[in-house]
Amino acid sequence: MKTSSLNKMSSDELVREFARTARHLGEAVNNWSSGVRETRRLFAIRNVLRARGTDARSQLLPLLNERDRFVRYYAAGELLALAPEECRQIIEENATMGDAIAGDAGMLLDGLEDGSYTPI
Repeated sequence: MKTSSLNKMSSDELVREFARTARHLGEAVNNWSSGVRETRRLFAIRNVLRARGTDARSQLLPLLNERDRFVRYYAAGELLALAPEECRQIIEENATMGDAIAGDAGMLLDGLEDGSYTPI
């Protein structure tokens, strides 16, 4: 999906696409697939939402309560600057799961702790 087609989507449509892509990315990561296509798509969606401002980005907040763990995790990573306590809790939960996402979550927490990662 090209950025130009993402720009034409409503923010609600982008949130649905973010959730769908996050679900697929989490499955790819945990199945040791590359996930490159899904990562690029998720970043493209994120960039469009960021360009639209905080109000558009905040429409991702309901995904923090999504049933799917991967959707919650990737939404938490995106929303750390907007809802730091809730997002950190979700990331910490994922760090204990004993799978590939746990490794990713652990590295994210390390970056937060040592200051090498600053949420935007």
